[in-house]
Amino acid sequence: MKKALLVLIVLLCAVNAGYAQSNIYVGKVVGKGKTSGKMVALTFDDGPSKTYTPQVLAVLKKYNIKATFFMCGEQVTYYPELVKQVSSEGHEIANHSFSHPNLYKYKDKSKRGAVLAAEVVKTNALLEKLVMIKPAYFRAPYNYRDTETVKAINDLGLIYVGWTFSVRDWEKPAPEAMVNMFNQNLIPGTILLMHDGGGNRTNTIAALPGIIESAQKKGYRFVTLGEILK
Repeated sequence: MKKALLVLIVLLCAVNAGYAQSNIYVGKVVGKGKTSGKMVALTFDDGPSKTYTPQVLAVLKKYNIKATFFMCGEQVTYYPELVKQVSSEGHEIANHSFSHPNLYKYKDKSKRGAVLAAEVVKTNALLEKLVMIKPAYFRAPYNYRDTETVKAINDLGLIYVGWTFSVRDWEKPAPEAMVNMFNQNLIPGTILLMHDGGGNRTNTIAALPGIIESAQKKGYRFVTLGEILK
């Protein structure tokens, strides 16, 4: 009897081992990696895009690095083959809602968490069916956050992710300006926000090689969000 009980305890510990890491992020918005080493995570929002996601993937393949893609469910329904390509090339897929709602416009704050949770569930179901993965990370559109929405996402088992800094590519600065912005702000554990959808990302694509090369010259290596948050 004691032996059987011991075996059961060991099995329960094994099952819950993977849960321990995510528990430390409950109630928080993660904006930086848990490392003092020279690692940086490239993250891309608002895709997949038929125009820009393939270009991002081509650059990443050239430099043999992996990134994390925060996808919108609506875009996933338009371009399922791109989702499969992102996954098959070894990149990490995360959740960026379904319709990219602007929760700041919802007058009733009490409903924002439920609205966001419904979108996350819908998008995760799509991704799980398409590429057999259940995203562990969520980033809110427009970086929205409050106690209720963070809790709603955590209750679904996802980690709420922000970023360390961005290169403000939605403002379409020159590629050189984005590279300079990156170099000025780069620190160990950086989670960098960029976009592969949601607008014209020509300058983002042009800046990406310079961002990668400048970090590598400083001894940094590029990893997925999952790795930088270990």
